[in-house]
Amino acid sequence: MKKDSQRGYFWRQKLAPWLILLLPICFTLWLKYYPILKAAYISFFDYDPISQPGRFVGLENYLTMFRTEYYWESWTNSFVFLFLQMVMTFFIPIIQALFLNELRRMKSVISTMYLLPALIPTTINVIVWRWVWHPDYGVANQIVQFFGGQAQTWLSDPSLVKFCIIFPGVIGGGINVLLYLSAIQNVSPDIMESASLDGCTGWKRIWHITLPNIRYIIFIQMIISVSTAMQMLDAPYMFAAGGPSGASTTQGIYIYNSFNKDFNYGRGSAASVILMIVVMLMTMIQMHFENAEKE
Repeated sequence: MKKDSQRGYFWRQKLAPWLILLLPICFTLWLKYYPILKAAYISFFDYDPISQPGRFVGLENYLTMFRTEYYWESWTNSFVFLFLQMVMTFFIPIIQALFLNELRRMKSVISTMYLLPALIPTTINVIVWRWVWHPDYGVANQIVQFFGGQAQTWLSDPSLVKFCIIFPGVIGGGINVLLYLSAIQNVSPDIMESASLDGCTGWKRIWHITLPNIRYIIFIQMIISVSTAMQMLDAPYMFAAGGPSGASTTQGIYIYNSFNKDFNYGRGSAASVILMIVVMLMTMIQMHFENAEKE
């Protein structure tokens, strides 16, 4: 009986979890890590899809790419998009969740209203906002002219196109609001009650109690936001296809064009590897500062 019990324990606690995870691990290695290694491998070749892998060129793809002004402009655009997204859109869902938590009625209805826009496909959202930014009959110019300003070309203006692409996020909402709201509601009621008894209410309670207790989820969302902004592709491409004059060309669009327009798989792979390294380093720096603050 003792041996049967030990065998059952070994099966349940030791072997079964690995058997359950074996297939997901294999698919992760195949669909995630293999393409990364393959891209790194291709980046050292003048890749020829017909007679793979083509001529070995070493670091030539990297060096040629680094000498191209268009490549560095795409990096500049990516960091500008990152700055605009963090300043204009990152904190809005947190504020919305904080106010939503204070409601006593219709909280479920308003939460649903915040979630519904996230269900709208990006393509539909872009179509609506392209109409808003239209220079002839768009709502944006009508508002500007109502207040005495001059009509703008918006998406055709290199100095405004980045702002126009990020601005729709100012509305906020989406799944992030519900994530923050869930984290706020999971703060211990005992802590909240103790804070109220000590006179820590209103903005003081939010600043000293609520925000510190949801800091972890804010940190995770910040990592995701930074990573997403650095790899931005769909919105700039659908709004302006990287234009005008490359003003909205991000690293994502640069890589896409290298593969699908220039058919330069070596250069596209090299750009992908560099982007991955930069995003990885930025994530490690964020995690370092978070761990240092905890200590």
